[in-house]
Amino acid sequence: MHVFGLQEHQTTVKTMLDTRCVVIRILSQLRFSVISLLLMWALCADGVAADILRSLTQEAFKHSQMPWKPQTPTPLTEFDSPENDGSLGLDFVEYTKMNSAPFYDDGTWWVRANPRGNSEKDPLDLRLSQPETGSQAPVVYHIDDFNYRHPGIQPPLPQAIPAAARYLSAIDIGFHQRDVKRWPQILHLGGNGYGRLTGFPPLGFGTSFRFGVHKAGEPDEDFVKLRKLYLMKLNDQAFRLLGLVECEAFAAAFTATLQPGETSSLRVAMKIFLRFPLRLANKPSVGPLGLSSMFWKDESATPNVPTDEAHDADRFVSWSAEGVERWQTLAIPNNPIAPPLETNFGPVTDFALIQSDRNAGHYRRYDAVEYANRASLLVSDIESSLPYTVGLWQSYTTYEGADNIAVFVRFDQDAPLPASIKDGITFSYTLTAYR
Repeated sequence: MHVFGLQEHQTTVKTMLDTRCVVIRILSQLRFSVISLLLMWALCADGVAADILRSLTQEAFKHSQMPWKPQTPTPLTEFDSPENDGSLGLDFVEYTKMNSAPFYDDGTWWVRANPRGNSEKDPLDLRLSQPETGSQAPVVYHIDDFNYRHPGIQPPLPQAIPAAARYLSAIDIGFHQRDVKRWPQILHLGGNGYGRLTGFPPLGFGTSFRFGVHKAGEPDEDFVKLRKLYLMKLNDQAFRLLGLVECEAFAAAFTATLQPGETSSLRVAMKIFLRFPLRLANKPSVGPLGLSSMFWKDESATPNVPTDEAHDADRFVSWSAEGVERWQTLAIPNNPIAPPLETNFGPVTDFALIQSDRNAGHYRRYDAVEYANRASLLVSDIESSLPYTVGLWQSYTTYEGADNIAVFVRFDQDAPLPASIKDGITFSYTLTAYR
């Protein structure tokens, strides 16, 4: 970890404060009015959306009363991420070459479905809602929609696509910027429970967010999966998503509203039904939100080579209810066998993983991935029916593609099993992607 001089320390703190002021000012123009979560849950959707949300909430409660079924996808060497830098398997770049045309495009919003491949292995039940007709049409996988024969995929995929790969696993949502004739992608969501949010170009994807955590940072971590997702346009400035997520520890229904822009926001509200009583003495590390990022090298890693930094984020910052700011420069342990670095920041009201170094020259060795334009992610407007804490986890890596930085929101009070659909833990927040 860096050791800063006094002047650099003061400059860094000022930069952090200025950054938050700018972001909060932008958010005040974009975000929704902050009302209580339960009121939001009741009013967030009327008509068709209300029916969908009610159904998803009932389904989440029902799932919480049943044994967990992980539904682990069959391994497919040719389609899954390459192991140990091997050539067999789809790397991220090869996977993107299979992109299909959008299945929804109204001239303002577009939505594209993605098949199984790379890290997207979990089936995702997609539904397109048409409020004017009241229909919830399923988005169907068609093998001919995807360019499995793209010449950039090497070695080529099998001539006969196996049945275990023939399903949808993720979506991309984009927005038409008519003034500059661009159609940038704003959001990515996968059945694996990971999402990515960004603003208009040149800002690009960086740190990911996750719809919950369980056993975070442990060898047997239980990853929250996105099982079902309904898509619904609200208007030319907002798009709604309603979904069901689950893991061994809980099942939850959520509603999220996406607003794109130079700074994009996603307002999320969840109702969580535990599968077993929450007992902090058992250290289960159950929570409703996580951020995952990569920090491999900054200027201290190779001081004689100033052009080979590689990280999605380089700073973490949090703010308490009393307005106390805490920040931490990201780092990794000194050697491969050292345990991860863990810090508990307590019950903070706002926090962010920040890409503060925007000097493109510092990443020249990796120009193609544009680290200087990776989005910073801020979590704010948190409302929770159960006390929580926020922790930062940093582990060793020698690999550019590893998610070795994580931020976890963890519940900090024992909780019983829900007796009915009226019970459950409520949690909401605004996620903002900004430069």
